[in-house]
Parts: sequence; C-alpha cells; structure tokens
Amino acid sequence: MRKVVFLSALLLGFAVCQADNTYFYQSNGSSNGKSTKNGNSTYYYNANGSSAGKSTTNGNTTYYYQSNGSSAGKAVTNGNTTYYYNANGSSAGKAVTNGNTTYFYHSNGSAAGKSVTNGSTVYYYNANGSSAGKANVGSDGVPKTLPPQLRPGH
Repeated sequence: MRKVVFLSALLLGFAVCQADNTYFYQSNGSSNGKSTKNGNSTYYYNANGSSAGKSTTNGNTTYYYQSNGSSAGKAVTNGNTTYYYNANGSSAGKAVTNGNTTYFYHSNGSAAGKSVTNGSTVYYYNANGSSAGKANVGSDGVPKTLPPQLRPGH
C-alpha cells in the first residue's frame, strides 16, 4: 500500500509558532521549513522556501495536497478519533485522543507512537517510547500539530 507522502522528512524536531506561522526545526536546530495559516488553509514550505504542499479544512475533514496540487490524502475527525486516508482512499492509520495524550496507530492497528500535551508544549514519542520531537501550542490553545504523514511512525 502506498503511504501518503506530503513533505519529504518526518519534521519531528520541534516547532516554533509566531502568529500564523509555524517554524519546524530538526533536533540539531537546523531549519526543516515552515507552515503558514491563511483562513482555512495551511501552506507548507521546505527549508529552502519552496512549496511542499497545503492542507484545507472543511468542517471535520482536512484535505492534504502535494505542491503540484494533486491529492496527498485526508484526515476525518469523529469525536476523539481522527482517521487518516491516503490519496487512493485507503486507510493510512488513526489517532485517538484521551485527555492530554493522543495515540497514533498504523492502518494495521499496530502502535505508531503518541503525543502528550503538557502546558504549551506537545511532545511526540515513537512506538518504542523514545522522544521524536516537540511542537509549541498556539495562543488559541490548539496544538500546532503536524500533518498525519509527518507524525511518529509514518
């Protein structure tokens, strides 16, 4: 099964949020790119400033697009569970939130990792429990999360 490819790397260093921009950094501090929110769309750029795609949210569904405009998949939220699908419509996994912890699962049901929100920071962990990076929480209290293809285990 073809996995959804949105940006070329896991971008699981950490993120710094300023206004409607989120800057992604590798664990060594070098830039991995940024995202810019504009209305219901978020635009993603690589470290060189080139377009890496976008996402658009409509209700409980977020659609992901590659830089050439072709579909990269979607995420559909139902209650505390978000289901991820690749461009072909096949399952790419899910995320289940329980309190301040979100558990990520591969399409076969095996654990892919988790995120834990602690104050203004979201910490990401791989399935084996080792750290996979962090992201800041926005001023609106909403974690500036990564697209599903960039989360631990994908």
